[in-house]
Amino acid sequence: MNGFETRRPGIVGIDRSEASRWAVRWAADEAAWRGLPLHLLHAQEWPTGEPAEDSGRWAIGLRAAGDALLDTARLLAAERHRGLAITPRLAECRPVRVLREAADEAAQLVLGIRRLTEARSALPIGSKGASLVGHLHCPITLVPEPPEDLSGPGAVVLGVDGSESSRAAIAFAFEEAALAGADVQAVEVGRRAEADRPSLIEESMMDLSESLAGWQEKYPGVRVRREAPMLAAVATRARCLVIGSRSLGGVRGLLFGSTGRALVHRCTVPMVIVPNSTPA
Repeated sequence: MNGFETRRPGIVGIDRSEASRWAVRWAADEAAWRGLPLHLLHAQEWPTGEPAEDSGRWAIGLRAAGDALLDTARLLAAERHRGLAITPRLAECRPVRVLREAADEAAQLVLGIRRLTEARSALPIGSKGASLVGHLHCPITLVPEPPEDLSGPGAVVLGVDGSESSRAAIAFAFEEAALAGADVQAVEVGRRAEADRPSLIEESMMDLSESLAGWQEKYPGVRVRREAPMLAAVATRARCLVIGSRSLGGVRGLLFGSTGRALVHRCTVPMVIVPNSTPA
């Protein structure tokens, strides 16, 4: 148990997409493994242009639809982990605002995302994800539609660049691997400009060994594999991909640069973005 396992709940944002159902599965697993309660959160905005005289009817209909959506998600989570403490919450406000405020009290925030098929398309984490990444104090997990089997034996792939945010990601990745019974597959990132140097792989292995020093002793049951810098290819075969959020080689560089666009379009697994510090 480490600083990522707190008394704060795991929170999953619910909407009507298929990706949201996969996000519920991931969040339920995380909450059950970490001994946390699970909060299901659905935020809905008032529809624009509705006549004032119809406001009561719209309110009743919207709330009923929101409650039904939350109840479906609750049943899905409960079937996956019987005995899990689950709390649904329906909020009437802008979803990004509700999610950001809820994340202040969360151990982890989970969102479903729609993967795009064209590499030239816009940032594929949706307006909610794009507005939240880099602004939260807890890890945020983006679960694609559809991911590979969430209960499969794939490794926890870890992107490392030696920064402070990378160290936070390392801590999360090792705990995740220990809970899931998976290996950690560490990949150094941030050497794209030097990719043609013959000594790149040797230097990457040395840097990885330095960054991971002490973690295998802390988690002796977790096997660690070190990889050459091919994060996009490795991540497609993983249980999840874990990266930091506030470094040049972390989520900002990965998501908004060319390497990031290629990674997100090729990655079919949940992506966990870990900030420098997490709630205690």
